[in-house]
Order: sequence, then C-alpha cells, then structure tokens
Amino acid sequence: MRLYTTQRPLGVIPVGAVLMLPLFAMPLGAWAVGTGVVEFSVCGMKRVFGLPCLSCGATRATLALTRGDLWEALTMQPLIIVLYALLAVWGGLSLWTYVRGRRLVLHLSRREDWVFKAMLVLLPLVNWYYLYVRGI
Repeated sequence: MRLYTTQRPLGVIPVGAVLMLPLFAMPLGAWAVGTGVVEFSVCGMKRVFGLPCLSCGATRATLALTRGDLWEALTMQPLIIVLYALLAVWGGLSLWTYVRGRRLVLHLSRREDWVFKAMLVLLPLVNWYYLYVRGI
C-alpha cells in the first residue's frame, strides 16, 4: 500500500473533504433529536423481523458521540463510529492536500485490493452479528 500526493489537475475536487461535510451536521442532528424536533421509533426491520438492521443503534451512538461519550458510542454501534473516524481522517488529509494544490492518491496492490473488498463485505456482517448478540 502506498499513500502519496501528486499535482492536482485543475477542476479536481477533494472527494474526501466533500464526503466529510455531513459530519459537521452531527451537532445539529443531535440537537434536533434531543429537543424532540425529530423523533425516531423502532427500526422497521427490527419491528417486523425482530432483527437489527446494519445501522441499528447509529442514532444513539451518534448522540453519545456528540455528548463526548466515545466508549458508549463504540459499544452501541462500532462500525458507524469507525466510519466517522475514517471519514474525518480522509477528509482532513484530502482538504489539506487540496489547499496545497496536490491530490491524495492511495495505491493498493492486487492482494490489498482483494482484502479491502473482502473487508467491505465482512465488517458489516460482523457488526450486524455484534448488534444481534448485544440485543440492539
């Protein structure tokens, strides 16, 4: 795996920084849920099948994160919190390289690419099993 920067061609946008933007709305969302402006009920999949969906607990984990309780957030929905962290790091690096007139490039070998794609399938399944066992 190689992470490097190249000269940024004119018109190329920092994808990581753009994908990171919704993270800045988390405090507003936490306020809306906390004050009752927006209400959530039990997930439809959980109501019908009795099983958690892949994102069950994400709202409660996000609320815990905005309160500063990282441990509660991680135990409630570990995959979404790790995703938030990865988006923040990728977005920050992407923005930093964009400001410097560069572009961030991640090069994966064939094997690393295969492992990455396998993880994209396995991690949500492991997370779903964790949610099921925890009763979330």
